[in-house]
Amino acid sequence: MFRNQLAAVLQDHKGHALPPYDQELEKKMTTLSPIGKHVIHPLVKRTGQNLLPEKLQSVFALRLASNNSLQRLAMPTDFDLEANVAYVVQDAVPTAAFRNPSSRSQSFQDNQLSTKTYNPQAVSISVKFSYNVMKNHPERMATYVERMLLSEAGRVIEQVSLTGTGTGGQPQGLITAAEASGSAASLVSFPTGGVDVSSLQDMLEDLSGLKFGIDPDSCGWIVGEAIYKTLQGLADPSGKVPLITTQVVGERACKYMLGLPLEVSSNMPSGKVLLSNFKQSCRLLFWFPNVDLVINPFTGNQQIEVVAQQYVNIAIPRPELLVLGS
Repeated sequence: MFRNQLAAVLQDHKGHALPPYDQELEKKMTTLSPIGKHVIHPLVKRTGQNLLPEKLQSVFALRLASNNSLQRLAMPTDFDLEANVAYVVQDAVPTAAFRNPSSRSQSFQDNQLSTKTYNPQAVSISVKFSYNVMKNHPERMATYVERMLLSEAGRVIEQVSLTGTGTGGQPQGLITAAEASGSAASLVSFPTGGVDVSSLQDMLEDLSGLKFGIDPDSCGWIVGEAIYKTLQGLADPSGKVPLITTQVVGERACKYMLGLPLEVSSNMPSGKVLLSNFKQSCRLLFWFPNVDLVINPFTGNQQIEVVAQQYVNIAIPRPELLVLGS
């Protein structure tokens, strides 16, 4: 369905400028949204109609999940956001105590809740191709553009989710946040010889010691390809079975390590292992429109220019649920 619609767009192209951000609108019309959805005032001021229907935009964003290891590990995704969004986070756990019956006084703890605000960051992908090729093979070109967007957008979003610098228009990634000065994340150092089972158990204990830390449906590991080969040669703490096992879930073969799902990502830095409760520590945010195609057919060299743009960010509301080993 996406390809048929995209082919129709390529045939009936219209030259729209990229939707600019209106900074004044951002300053004056930002509305707090505790759940991060349906903020009243829009940040993006449109200069033309969307080239893809709303339903197809959502379908496209959902399909990106198959290219993101964090989403496969239960990282939540919010769609169709507008303007700045803020999430209410808990800064500390209240301490319970027996109340003295001889006194009616009750002490209250401060700073239990705060908010973190996130702005849209633009991800753009551009491609050119001959007008004659597009005219004679619109379905084929639609397939190519769709696959290019899914693969490249999925790759860069996963990369930024892990190692985004937080500068130059990039969101801050989980590993960058964990290594930042003053971070609440736990850091575990591997021995000189490299990762071992004892270090992985230390990481697991660090996470399980936190409130809502360990939950089999919410937690998992992400490792790089090189360290994965090392892990394959290790045995579990009993010494009787391999450390990494594989189970078929639905139609997908899933890896597990020490009872939790394991993902292997080429975007992980060498020698590092990330363990987290991904359902609570982070969120992937998509602003409306989830994908926007801007087509310019009037180039001097008889080529079609297509720009696909998405507006995303990575929220890390609970950095204390990150454990990084290196």
